[in-house]
Amino acid sequence: MHLTPQLEDLAIVLTIFIFLFTISSIRSLAKGNWREKKNPNHDQALYEDEDGAASTKAAEEFSNKVQFILIFAFVLIGLGLAIADVVVTVIEAKSSTASSDPQHIGIFLLFPAWFLLILQLINTSLQQRPLTRFKSAISRLTSCVLLTGLVWISLLGDAARVTTILASLQMASILALMATIFSIKRRPVVFRPDGKLVDQQFNVSLWSRYSFQWCTDVLSAAGKEKFGNEDVPAVNHIVRSENATERFYNIVIKDSMPLWVQIFWAFRSQLILQWLSILFSNFFDVAPAFATLQLLKYLETRTDPNAIEAGSWKYVVGIAVASMSSHMVDSRIMWWSMADIVIPLRSILTGAMYAKLLKINDSSEPPEEDLSKTEDSKADDAKTTDQKNRSTSQQDVVNMFSVDCTAIAMFGAQNTEYVNSAGKLIVTVAFLLFLIGWQSLCAGLVGIALLFPINKVLAGRYGKKQKKLMEIRDKRTTITTEALHGIRQIKFSATENQWTEKLEAVREEELSTLWKTRVDNLYMSIASEFTPIVLTALSLATYSWVHGNLLPSVAFTAISLFIQLEGLVSHIPFLMVKAINAKVSCDRIQNFLRLPEKPENTSPGESISFYSASFSFPHDSTDPTTDSFALRELNLQFPNNALSVISGPTGSGKSLLLAAILGEVDLLSGYIQVPKSTGQPFDSKATAANWVIPTAIAFISQIPWIENATIKDNILFGLPFDPIRYEKVVEACALSQDLAIFEDGDETEVGAQGISLSGGQKWRLTLARAFYSRAGIIIMDDVLSALDAHVGKHIFDLAVMGELAEGRTRILATHHTSLCLPRAKYAVRLSARGTLEHAGLIEELRQEGVLDEILKEDDIIEPKEVEEDEVLRAVKTNGSTAAIPSEDAAVAVKAAPKKLIEEEKRETGRVKTSVYAGYLHASGGWPFWSFLVLLYAIAEGFTLGRTYWVRIWSSSFGGAETEASLSFAASHYQNHIQPRFPGQQLIGPVNFTNPINSTLASTSFPIESQNRSLWFYLGIYCLISTVSVVFSIFRVYLVYSGSLRASRRIFKAVLHSVLRAPLRWLDTVPMGRVLNRFTGDFTSIDSSLAQNFYYFAGVVADLAGILTAAAFVSPYIILCAAVLLTVCTTFARSYIAAARNTKRLDSTNKSPVISHFSASLSGLSTIRAFAKSSEFRSRMFTLIDTSASSAWYNSLFRSWLMIRIGITAGLFAAIVATFVITKPGIDASLAGFALSFALSFGHFVSWAISISTMMELDMNAAERIFEYRDLITEDQGGEEVRASWPEEGKVVVKDLELGYAEGLPSILKGLSFTAEKNQRIGVIGRTGAGKSTLSLALFRFLQPRKGSISIDDVDISTIKLHNLRTRLAIIPQDPVLFSGTIRSNLDPFNEFSDYQLREALMRVHLIPSTTHTPNPESTFPESSTASSTTAFVQPAENKNIFLSLTAPIASGGSNLSQGQKQLLCLARAILSRPKVLLLDEATSAVDMSTDLLIQESIRNEFTNTTLLVIAHRLSTVSDFDKILVMKDGMNAEFGSPRELLEKEEGLFKGMVEQSGEKEELEKMILAGGM
Repeated sequence: MHLTPQLEDLAIVLTIFIFLFTISSIRSLAKGNWREKKNPNHDQALYEDEDGAASTKAAEEFSNKVQFILIFAFVLIGLGLAIADVVVTVIEAKSSTASSDPQHIGIFLLFPAWFLLILQLINTSLQQRPLTRFKSAISRLTSCVLLTGLVWISLLGDAARVTTILASLQMASILALMATIFSIKRRPVVFRPDGKLVDQQFNVSLWSRYSFQWCTDVLSAAGKEKFGNEDVPAVNHIVRSENATERFYNIVIKDSMPLWVQIFWAFRSQLILQWLSILFSNFFDVAPAFATLQLLKYLETRTDPNAIEAGSWKYVVGIAVASMSSHMVDSRIMWWSMADIVIPLRSILTGAMYAKLLKINDSSEPPEEDLSKTEDSKADDAKTTDQKNRSTSQQDVVNMFSVDCTAIAMFGAQNTEYVNSAGKLIVTVAFLLFLIGWQSLCAGLVGIALLFPINKVLAGRYGKKQKKLMEIRDKRTTITTEALHGIRQIKFSATENQWTEKLEAVREEELSTLWKTRVDNLYMSIASEFTPIVLTALSLATYSWVHGNLLPSVAFTAISLFIQLEGLVSHIPFLMVKAINAKVSCDRIQNFLRLPEKPENTSPGESISFYSASFSFPHDSTDPTTDSFALRELNLQFPNNALSVISGPTGSGKSLLLAAILGEVDLLSGYIQVPKSTGQPFDSKATAANWVIPTAIAFISQIPWIENATIKDNILFGLPFDPIRYEKVVEACALSQDLAIFEDGDETEVGAQGISLSGGQKWRLTLARAFYSRAGIIIMDDVLSALDAHVGKHIFDLAVMGELAEGRTRILATHHTSLCLPRAKYAVRLSARGTLEHAGLIEELRQEGVLDEILKEDDIIEPKEVEEDEVLRAVKTNGSTAAIPSEDAAVAVKAAPKKLIEEEKRETGRVKTSVYAGYLHASGGWPFWSFLVLLYAIAEGFTLGRTYWVRIWSSSFGGAETEASLSFAASHYQNHIQPRFPGQQLIGPVNFTNPINSTLASTSFPIESQNRSLWFYLGIYCLISTVSVVFSIFRVYLVYSGSLRASRRIFKAVLHSVLRAPLRWLDTVPMGRVLNRFTGDFTSIDSSLAQNFYYFAGVVADLAGILTAAAFVSPYIILCAAVLLTVCTTFARSYIAAARNTKRLDSTNKSPVISHFSASLSGLSTIRAFAKSSEFRSRMFTLIDTSASSAWYNSLFRSWLMIRIGITAGLFAAIVATFVITKPGIDASLAGFALSFALSFGHFVSWAISISTMMELDMNAAERIFEYRDLITEDQGGEEVRASWPEEGKVVVKDLELGYAEGLPSILKGLSFTAEKNQRIGVIGRTGAGKSTLSLALFRFLQPRKGSISIDDVDISTIKLHNLRTRLAIIPQDPVLFSGTIRSNLDPFNEFSDYQLREALMRVHLIPSTTHTPNPESTFPESSTASSTTAFVQPAENKNIFLSLTAPIASGGSNLSQGQKQLLCLARAILSRPKVLLLDEATSAVDMSTDLLIQESIRNEFTNTTLLVIAHRLSTVSDFDKILVMKDGMNAEFGSPRELLEKEEGLFKGMVEQSGEKEELEKMILAGGM
């Protein structure tokens, strides 16, 4: 055989290209670069890159030696064969007369080509760096492909048998060589700096990478029960949130561009690759059907149906390759979209949100309520504009993380559907144009044109409702968050029912909107299902009219193509909806990322100074008329290395002044100077000599902010452990005895917001954190209020003024001026209306007489030097502190410390049957599901009937050609309604052409069906289709209604359990964990779980229908199906076991991220003051990466399954094709049916496994929710108590012993006392004595181990819990307010008139009183002329917020001071007038003079109430009827103040003597006792 000139030229060109690719290798070998690499120390340098570094062991184990030995073996064999080929050719040429014939040029060129390839591979093998060697080896594949072409040309030109064999062997050598190159490993195993293994995708060979084989180790580990985050390898540097977020910030697109533009630019290369891949995959989508068509044409044309021709096997191979390739391409595209777009994008968005969170203006402004409830669009637009930048609330951040970030990231994968649809649309329309002509096509498109606007309108409605749904979900999350924050207040006041009603009302609104979206879905489904019927009638009638006839081959092919076209067109509205949802989410996050950041509003200076500074708390409103509290025109000079004291009545702006120093304010005018650092602190290198950094700041907020960690970690706050300093701090902050009491010492976990600590312990812990810090400037906001008088003095002496304070600037806002001012250097006094009264050095103020005025206003005598009190003295032994040893406290504790916050529970193994049963029962029970199964069977029967009718229709014409076209058409037939659910995410590749199969024609039929008109067949077809659609729509309707019913019932059950859970459970479970159930998990239950149930039932029905039809054809196909199912089940079991655990891990990994968001938001000012933003950001990045790792492997396992199922399905199709060819007597019709079944069966099996897995994974959400539904709740039962109880309010506590939980020591140890009718009992004692525990016992939060509490002779443990808590009242130490107005907080159930509410506000002195009681807030002090440092005229007045009952209150009352919140809670108690009232340090945060007025109000207002008052200030309870002194959970002393004062060496007497106000107290006690 002679080579054509073109092939000769091609052979030369291929050889030239191989030579060109070899030039760089020749140059490298000639230069001897490889010699320089031979370096004895080279092996000691371990591999390292962006992902991590290899360990010594990993480096030793990494080797490609075997691969390179094989490579050189194959290439040398190839070279040898090439030489042999040349020799044989030359010998033959010499013996031939045509020696000059150029036919052998291909053979002669093989030798130099092989030689050049050897040079390339030698150069590759000499590369020392693994990555360089790998890239070099992969680049040699190009030369291998060129060489393959050269061998192929030589085969075409060969005439001799020997040379053909030699060339064939060379081809085999090249293929083996390429396979070996594919097996070269890329790099050694690498580890993160913390020793965690990095995912091995970029370690392994190409074979392993593209077959997803690298994940098998993790897959098998994930299938085991004990599988945690420590077993999941770390993600690579591309996915890591810190790296990804940094890359995102560094893109050239400006921040002013929309967020979606920034995302597109950041991921442009990945998206373009994805789009090109999906267009490429469109070819593979039709490849199996095309290969089948070729086989059917062969069967039609073969002469002997029993003969087996050699050429027929190529069709078998074609079908197998086409089918496998389709699944392989799809699995790779899915993996690329998840690994390169979805997971990195989600990490970027959450990382960017957190980074922004740390920079935003910390606004406490309450959200604006939309007062108008009308649907006026203008009002809506205005609201949207006003609230554009209002997304700073914690619940919004939670919702954005759990819903919006995921929605946008998933759209990163789903956007390929647009490209996919466009590609398929073009192909389908072109095919139809070719098949039926433009007239018929236009007629069919008219049908689409008529129905498309309907779908578009419905999709638009759906989009609007979806937006509304997200807003309602935000609202529900807001209320849920607030309820969880205020759960103690809710339980104390027994308002669980009212909160349940409030939340259920919002939930009902949410489900109502959800139902409306589903009704729109139903309408869209109806339109989409009837469209094919309209298309078929219009297009085929037109074709028949134009051509005068209608061939079945045209009809059936057109029907299948129109159904495919309709599927594409009907999908467009849903694509629009997905884009709308993603856009809504994108806009929300964009608005958050564009919130105003905290401005740099302090300037560097030598000391903290204010120059004509006016400022207010940050607020979001841009309206200049908005009233906001402000301090104006301040001129202050705080001295360095000294104590400065800021005082003033409640609500005077003390906290605002401290916030100004931190820069956490809006600076209106003037400027503020604060010392600032320029360098890095290098905390790890800190020593005692250089510990204090003069410019560093520490801040103690008015509400203590504590991390969910151990006491020790909270004190260290990221600093190195210095045992000497640590010991001093613990002693100075009076924590020694507390640590001695705690079983685990300073390794005790404190819980979220320090929930396991008492109020005083929280304050002292935050104080310890500040004094342990390296800060040279310590800002303290009212730290002494929550402390007992003697503890406060101890801390003031040892911490604020002690050794730890040396060389530090301290600024303290306090009401305890008598204790602090005498030893301070500088004082600032603010008035009730937020004006500056006095400011100056203490000496100047003393000389001008101003100091006495300040002290007189606070009405407390200056304390004298006293000895330490007995309690503090008790922890001293032999003159040394017995706090904790210098060594780590954990050494002293033998047992491992108990964890307060347990690890989040994760179920193991498959989802329990009880979870499925629970969901099925909630959705309607067995009768409902039995009826639904019956409906599925009937719908599937009609689907088969429709197919059967098409078979009859075609058989009335007959003919082999029509049978072939029927089979081809049937293989593309769509028969499903595809409902779209809100929040739907596609599983696997989109398939618009689910196949349907023909059944064999029946020998008889009830209607005469032979030789009838076209319209007869078309009419019956349309009728059956219509009935089928009706049944299908009805089953969708039932699934929708059932899922909604389940969502409603499950939510009610979970809400009931959580709101009535024991306080201990609520204290030990982080709020983020509970919120995760109420946000992400309920979204799964509401949306995707219902969808998955529907699809699962559908796919089971489809498989049953296919098998039923197949049984009529051949039993052998069922056997093949059984084999396929066995293999697929093996893969599926491995996958499901692993995916189940990784999905559970993914779910639990979200909770810490939400908790960290929440904690960071609440402690924003503290984190920024301590300059810990970068540390917290790093911690968040770690949490995000942990979450991303589990999601990464979840996607990886799915791709691993898809490719294996695809290959198995491809093998099955090949087996059936083999069966068709080899079995005698198989005609084209039967073959077409069998093959269409084989192709569709692979799809359905893959879909069934995917959907069953997704259903189980989504049932994981139900499992997690059911865990909270089945909580052990507080016992609500008991006897009914009379309506008038308690009539007197007599409280008898007898031998009471109780603890916080089983296994924990008792806190109260035999406490006994009696409070008679209307008595006022003061409860005092050191922190930890059990005072607050007594209040929990009184409200039955803790069950007595021994003893009892009786009120009016009724044992409180025997009556209904609701009766008990509604008849008592408490004003807690930490006041709880809910977002709304002053009215809604005072009177949540509208029981009182405006007059009564204002009266209550007057009685607590929040608004000016018209009665004889003076009100400090209404007094406007005249400017003092005695001191030049104080006199100025107030430019503007601050409005009293309490004058209007409709004034807004922010969530948690964050726009009020701590004192104002306490007073509002007191006003709430005055309104309820209970017979028994407990005040738990209820006025600790108000100034002294207001406290005295409040005490007078309490005496006057609660004359008919038994009062139990837990107090820090002895003056608060000194004139009470009796005082209970508690110590170690027991009654140390109980009696009237006078009796206790006269008791020699009594605890109370000792406290009075050491209080610093002995004379005043004795005077009050003696006066009261007379």
